[in-house]
Amino acid sequence: MAPRRKEPSPTEADSGSEVDLNLNFQYTPSASIPQAMESIDKWKSKRSEIQKSIEQDFIERLSSLRDQMKERFEDESQKLSDHNKEQLRKLVAALKKRLECEEKISERIDSLRDDCAHVGMLVDAVYAGRKEAAAQSARASKSNQLKK
Repeated sequence: MAPRRKEPSPTEADSGSEVDLNLNFQYTPSASIPQAMESIDKWKSKRSEIQKSIEQDFIERLSSLRDQMKERFEDESQKLSDHNKEQLRKLVAALKKRLECEEKISERIDSLRDDCAHVGMLVDAVYAGRKEAAAQSARASKSNQLKK
């Protein structure tokens, strides 16, 4: 709750009332009013010029800031674009290198497949030759046993 207001002392309450009651409402303009009006008009025009000057300075400063921001934005955009192009170039180079490696691996696998097929054929030929030699040896030993 807000504190209560202090009651004015009797001397404070009475001191302003006499001045208010003795106001003279019959004011007569003096001869210096045209000079005062001239001075007021002079100050109004001076204030208007100062306001225009301030407004012009503000507009110039604002356009300067806008130009600086636009220039910085263009610089940053160009840097970002250059960086992205460089990253893309590196990626393309890496992909080309990977494709070359995959092709070499594929060629090596094909070569090994051919070599394995050749070795298999040689093993089959050796096996068939040994089988035939074993069969001839068995026939020869059978015929030697029959002759005895």
